[in-house]
Amino acid sequence: MGDRLPKLKAAAVQAAPVFLDREASVAKACRLIDEAGAHGAELVVLPEVFVPGGPYWAWHMGMRRGLAFSTELYLNSVEVPSDAVARVGDAARRNRCHVVLGVNERDNKTIYNTLLFYDRGGELLGKHRKLKATGAEKLVWGEGDGSTHRVYETDIGRIGGLICGEHTQVLPGYTLAAMGEQIHVASWVGFAFADTSLTEICSRYHAIAYNAFVVCSQSVVEPAVGERLGIDLAPGGAWTAIIEAGSGRVMAGPLAPTEEGIVYAEIDLNAAVPHYFLHETTGHYWPKQFEVRFDAREARPVHVVRDAAPMRAEAGDDESRAQDTSPGPALKRAGAP
Repeated sequence: MGDRLPKLKAAAVQAAPVFLDREASVAKACRLIDEAGAHGAELVVLPEVFVPGGPYWAWHMGMRRGLAFSTELYLNSVEVPSDAVARVGDAARRNRCHVVLGVNERDNKTIYNTLLFYDRGGELLGKHRKLKATGAEKLVWGEGDGSTHRVYETDIGRIGGLICGEHTQVLPGYTLAAMGEQIHVASWVGFAFADTSLTEICSRYHAIAYNAFVVCSQSVVEPAVGERLGIDLAPGGAWTAIIEAGSGRVMAGPLAPTEEGIVYAEIDLNAAVPHYFLHETTGHYWPKQFEVRFDAREARPVHVVRDAAPMRAEAGDDESRAQDTSPGPALKRAGAP
């Protein structure tokens, strides 16, 4: 008889956040999850930093002027755990679907560009922090580390994700593929000055190169955002679709770049298997002259030493920690890369 891989219905959301309003953006995200769940979706993907929007001011004004908006973003960002995280989990549990949602995550005094991964029971499996902010976004977001770059084992397959410009970096995508990724979340913020062909090309390439189904979700830029910031922003800027593993064929979507909506597709992981024999770049099609070293440790600014004896023990532990590639304690249950 052999094995049969999972089949599922996926939903990719194209929508605008309620700009710089955490509670309203979370409420909108939950409504969209409910809508997708009512259509039978088992995986619902919402855009990059949907709660509560992207830092467009960083690209269009000086840092001193932009600090007012960065401050507002900080105060509307999401702590993990928090009521905002729990409300999205409730929506996932209510609809019995997996959810991936982009948020501005506030941790102590820093904001991170983060994807949250929920299982169908509403439990937070873990998160992915964008490894490197793009361009002017470095004025707003901190950098992630290897501890949140991983693939999650679920009942619908192994799910991973990258955020926006991370798709232009070869090694983040390659390492997810090497971890066994079967379904890839391509999460994008709405473009205000770039061509959405970047979204399409990078997302379809990932499907081709790494034999993963890609659920691509991008937010819409509303005219009200430019009005709020006092800058000229082109509205629209979205390309949302679901892409077939191996071939890069667009299975569903895209919507018009200014349109809000949800695209759906039936994903059959078994359909990816024939492509494995053509170009499985992390297996038999991997050129063994090249290797990647990936540091999955959590980077911490402070390592506390209590007294002299633990100091000696901790110093002795440095070598073992250097060899330790296990995830941080908060993400242990989600599965190691």
